[in-house]
Amino acid sequence: MSENVIKPHLVKPMLEKVVYEKISLPQANAMINIKPEDVIDIRKVTEEIVKVTLVRSLVISPANLMKLAVSMSIDIPVDSIEFMKLPDPKEYIKTSAPVRILISYVSSIITTLSMNTILGPIVTPPNLQE
Repeated sequence: MSENVIKPHLVKPMLEKVVYEKISLPQANAMINIKPEDVIDIRKVTEEIVKVTLVRSLVISPANLMKLAVSMSIDIPVDSIEFMKLPDPKEYIKTSAPVRILISYVSSIITTLSMNTILGPIVTPPNLQE
């Protein structure tokens, strides 16, 4: 039963790294495109803990406007036996409630950081952008 994989436990996303750099102002009437890109790393660090690290970077064009990326991680306690029974353990973790919470935290941080920029606030989707 997949509902027994993640143990009931308080999981807390931890901020790993923030990259923010204002580079230049946009030209008048410039077309600005912002696309979030996510890199997610899922690895079992012990028999009982799966560590998930998410890096969301904003791909902004023109690229000379700014750089913004946020990295957060979360340790998810799992039942090792139930975890190994899953047909695709990484996909299960990727779509789990703790990872959805992690993504929403990252999205919120990006919105807060970009609030006082020439472009912002930038609100990114609360789901993976691969």
